[in-house]
Amino acid sequence: MVTARHNDDGFTLTETMVVVVIISILSALATPLFTRDNNARKGRSWTQVVAQTLQRARFQAMGDRTNIHVKLYRAHLDMYREKPDGSCELLSTLQGPLADGAKTVAIWDVNTTGGTPTAAVLNNATVAPTSTVAANEIVFTPLGGTLGTTTWSIFICNETLNTGHTDRGFLVTITPLTGFIRTRTQVPL
Repeated sequence: MVTARHNDDGFTLTETMVVVVIISILSALATPLFTRDNNARKGRSWTQVVAQTLQRARFQAMGDRTNIHVKLYRAHLDMYREKPDGSCELLSTLQGPLADGAKTVAIWDVNTTGGTPTAAVLNNATVAPTSTVAANEIVFTPLGGTLGTTTWSIFICNETLNTGHTDRGFLVTITPLTGFIRTRTQVPL
């Protein structure tokens, strides 16, 4: 009598362990790439949020038929509505990305000269708008433009990335007459 031998279809323990080791090595190699991409994404997304908030302030000024003040700080921005008596009421505060130690995605500078800042200029000391417009304050008028006749430049730096990284510097510009807001990436900071 001949007995048929049945082969079990499946993987041996050795084959399974080899696959687990290969998957572990690949995940160990891929983790730093995901972290770096996540850090780069923070800068791009915060730049888009700043641009969208400025656009919202512009539309709010046209809709409310009053000046809307946007005050920019290192790690947040505030939006105020100007009342008829000249005082301002806070409409919203928007916090930037969470800091990674001392480094974060920061608004480095707000200026009308267009010159690239060499280091962080803004701080986080929140001050409500007054009758004189501060250097870190953009005012949108009911006509949709900004006060003044010069283009605003807002420099945003992703401090979590090394100097020279393509996703380290960003620029948001606002034209004075039309209030047109434009973002630019890969700005050397």
